[in-house]
Formats: sequence, C-alpha cells, structure tokens
Amino acid sequence: MKNKDTVNQAQLEIAQRISNAAKEGNTEAFESGIQEMFQNIHDSIIEQAASMQGSADVAILASRGIRQLTSEELSFYNTLIDAIKAAGTNNAMMSLSNVDKTFPLTIISEVMEDMKQEHPLLAAIDTVNVSGLTKFLVNTDAGDNAAWGALESQITEEIASGFKEIDLGQFKLSAFMPISIDMLELGPKWLDSYIRTCLSEALAVGYENAIITGTGKDMPIGMDRSVADDVVVTGGVYPKKDAIAVTDFGRASYGNLVSKLAKNQYGKPRAIKGLILVVNPTDYYKTVMPATTMMTPEGRYVNDVLPVPTQIIQSVAVAQGEAILGLGKKYFLGVGGKRGIQFSDDYKFLEDKRYYKIVAYSNGRPKDDNAFLRLDISDLEPLYLEVREVASI
Repeated sequence: MKNKDTVNQAQLEIAQRISNAAKEGNTEAFESGIQEMFQNIHDSIIEQAASMQGSADVAILASRGIRQLTSEELSFYNTLIDAIKAAGTNNAMMSLSNVDKTFPLTIISEVMEDMKQEHPLLAAIDTVNVSGLTKFLVNTDAGDNAAWGALESQITEEIASGFKEIDLGQFKLSAFMPISIDMLELGPKWLDSYIRTCLSEALAVGYENAIITGTGKDMPIGMDRSVADDVVVTGGVYPKKDAIAVTDFGRASYGNLVSKLAKNQYGKPRAIKGLILVVNPTDYYKTVMPATTMMTPEGRYVNDVLPVPTQIIQSVAVAQGEAILGLGKKYFLGVGGKRGIQFSDDYKFLEDKRYYKIVAYSNGRPKDDNAFLRLDISDLEPLYLEVREVASI
C-alpha cells in the first residue's frame, strides 16, 4: 500500500495544478487535473478494499473512512449501482431517468464535514449548509444590533441595514467523476467513500479558489476583492484590493495590520477573534515559516510565533508572494440549492468507466469590505530572537 504522506503530497501537487489552471482559464489542464485526482482516489479506494479482504468490522471500516449508511443512503446507492450497470446494455440516460438523482442530505452533510477536516480554510470560515434555500441573510455589522426608542420605521431600517441578502442558487460548481465497474462491485459502502472523497476534494479546490480570489462573475467573491458599497464592478468582476507590502511580522508591523481589521467598513469597532493568515504552501516553507519560527536560547524551535493569536492556513489558491490576513468567520459560504448526479456523454468512455456529472450550487462573499487584507509577502524577512544589551547597575 502506498505511503499516506506520499499520496497526500501527490494530491497537493495535483491540487496546485488544478488551481493554477482555474486561474488561467485553462479548461483542458483543469479537467486533466481533476481526472488525475479522481483516478488517484479510485486506485486508493480499490487498494484499501483489497487489503480489507471483505472485513465487516465496523471499527476497522470506520478507520478507513467507510461509514455505516442510513437506509435512505443505502437505497440510493443500490439504485444508482443497478442503474449504472444497466447502462451497459441500455441507454444510460434512460437508465438514470428512474433514479432519484438528488443526493440524500445526509451525504451532503458528510461531504461538508470531510471538506472541513481536510481543508482548514473551509473550517475557519462561516460555511453553512443551506440545502433547500435559495436566499440567505448574513449580518454585515452595518447597523446596530439593538435600538432603544419609539417603534418607528427609521429605527427598524437602521437595524435592518446590518443584513445583506445572498442569492444561493446563482452559481454552480461542476465536476466530472468516473465510476468504474470495479468500484460498483465493491458495494454501496465503498462507493459512498469514493463519491464523498471525490466530491470533497474536487469541490474543496473549487471553493478555495473562489473564497480566496473569486471575481464575483459567475462565482463567489473572494477575500482579496473589494466589496465596499461604492466599489466599481466592471462586467460583474469585483476589483482586487491593493496589496500591502509586509517585510516582517514583528509586534509593531503585525499589530498595525491587525488594527486595520478592528473596525468594519462603516467604522464600527469590533473585537479581533478567529484571525487567519492564508498562504501558499510553497511560501509557507520558504518565507512564512522562517518569519514565524524562533529558536529559543535553549536551542528549541517554536513554530508559528505571531504577536496576535493567528491560525496559519496553507492553501494552493493563494498566489505565491501573497497572503490573506483576516477574520475567518467574516467570510460567508452558503452551500445550497439542488445537487445531483447526472450521466454525461461529454467524454468518450473507457471500456470499464462511465462519467457522471456532479453539481453543487453555492455562493459566498466577505461580510464586509474591511474583514480581509491582501498582503505582499515577497520580501518577508526571517524572525530572529531579539537580544538587547542592558547596562549593569
């Protein structure tokens, strides 16, 4: 069996290629990367199943990500397996037409939990499962939380001004997933693990790109974009914020950066909590780690040393030489709308594989324009233990 670290490193490299392709608009490279990612997941699941040799031990299966299915999930997967197998001799579209192609909500919930566990950025933000909803209200801190006085329209308008309505069904994220005959033969539990892993990895790459640098045109608005009330949006694209050049993360420099987040876009003060610093994995080891790692006089290294408690998150969606500093929960990502599985004839099928299209509807944006900063860390300097000479008395 392949070493887990080797597999994770391979998936990270693929994810970086997919992210780069998405930013460059290279559809061919994007699809190629997604299919390579799915193939790796497929091979890993098949290898795990073979190593289990038909074990039914619930605890052992759970340790491999194979969970107990609900009756609804079991029925869904069995019906799906029968329909896909039937597509070998009949029209595949007709075979799936009698299947409830919408995933049970419990599967979607598991996918979201999988994404949060494997992708810290998705756990750090305000990710909400809003299945069945088309619109969602988020608090932008524009108005007061409460107001004393006569019940007049002016006061209620001030309170209501602190909320923004987000259309959840506006954008969709799609991925083409191959399902092999070998995978079907493993049964519903293993098929569930495969589909959940494919969904969580593919959707996570798409979500992270949108969360960090989404343009707002046919996709969510990213943390590095301006969402001020008076911002000029050209062709549906929100402009990027100006990058703040940072050369060190010392007390004065870092404190000054954090102070910019201590007020919302309307000048209302707020407490700093849930602070995140999102950086590219290459930059983390090349510049951020040296700038946040200190050797004590005892010769012991202390990692992620920052003047203000901050969670450092690595994401391939962040461009090298840049970083995002902000309040994680001030970014809203609503995952909602219809989700399903559809047969696709957009690919020439291999002998033992058929491709199916997975669709998720989502939207997201910073809750206010002052919640995130775009940083230029290309000249970030290493951290050294500060030593001062004090005259003896």
